[in-house]
Amino acid sequence: MRLLLLAAFALVWGTIAAQAASVDPSRITAIDQAASDFLTRAAAARKTGEVPRQSDPAVSTLLETVFDTGDLRHGTPPYADLGKLDDWLSRIVAVGRVYIAAGRAVHDLGVFGAEIGRFVEAAIAVEQAITDCMTAELIAHPGVTLSPTDQRKLAQLRAAVTDTIGEMIDLWREPGLAVGWVRDRVTVLIAAAPSLARFLTPEELARLRAKTLRLAAAIRDKPLRGILSTLAVGLAEPPPPAAAPAEAAAGSAEIALDSDGQSYSLPVRINGGQTVKFLLDSGASVVVLPSDLVETLTKSGAITAGDALGRDVYVTADGRKHRGTRLMLRQLDVGGHTVTNVIADVAPAKAEPLLGLSFLAKFRSWTLDNKRHVLVITE
Repeated sequence: MRLLLLAAFALVWGTIAAQAASVDPSRITAIDQAASDFLTRAAAARKTGEVPRQSDPAVSTLLETVFDTGDLRHGTPPYADLGKLDDWLSRIVAVGRVYIAAGRAVHDLGVFGAEIGRFVEAAIAVEQAITDCMTAELIAHPGVTLSPTDQRKLAQLRAAVTDTIGEMIDLWREPGLAVGWVRDRVTVLIAAAPSLARFLTPEELARLRAKTLRLAAAIRDKPLRGILSTLAVGLAEPPPPAAAPAEAAAGSAEIALDSDGQSYSLPVRINGGQTVKFLLDSGASVVVLPSDLVETLTKSGAITAGDALGRDVYVTADGRKHRGTRLMLRQLDVGGHTVTNVIADVAPAKAEPLLGLSFLAKFRSWTLDNKRHVLVITE
């Protein structure tokens, strides 16, 4: 597994004042030593063919030192910590590669699933810390003009993060990894997705979404497909800044729903064009459009070729498989509220348009008031 490291980026933006380090230097020293000791054991084990396993108490201690990211749960590290985070990530990757190589040698990464799982979670945690660190520095110094060299370094850092996370997603295709194992790691990446969405460019996010959706299309397990779709939604755009409790309450609003006694529906304007009545379906992981509606919207110019994310195989509620297109809807206007960058599947013609979780997840919270037939949202 080729993971790009970030060794050059501690020098980015030398004109910006550094902050006091929050990651204890002695912690990095311990990580370096533990990784070195582990790699020495791994090199010696090549003669016997027995990879160091965490079931060995001595190995477990080394892995705990390298993979434990509890120090990062106390907030965003300062910019001065970037070099330490880079060093830490390099040690995590070096140790993780040992298990990935061993799993590939026997064509079954599941044999080393416990160790690889810890590696993946640790790598994602440190990558998230790196992106949060850089995003915080961007926000804190909005007036700073970067030199061409530093602009290039920032672009390289974003590309490196994109490649690293992309290769994590590709790893989930490897033989031997159980559905539950993949689901747990996707959940970790979903938690990191807002940080990635704030830092990466739209084009880089689109690459990661495409990888995620291709993986979802290749998986038979419906719940896992759903959680991968949730990850794709999280990589669609940066979330809005967190509001204070009073602001969140003030942001609550209601959208009137039509009811036939069995379901709710409401009018939705798509990409500033046609308004269509959708069924509200929280059980659908994404918004669903019938192909005949997509054709009409395409002819009117509301949907363009650039909105397509690719073609995949989808399974409908009746168990039938259909090959269709996945779209990124640029704008949905619902009850006076505008939501952008919403993932949608294209269903067969005459299917019911569905307003699913890729729309609802755009709000901070949402609830249904069944007595008054309204959707209560908090932005």
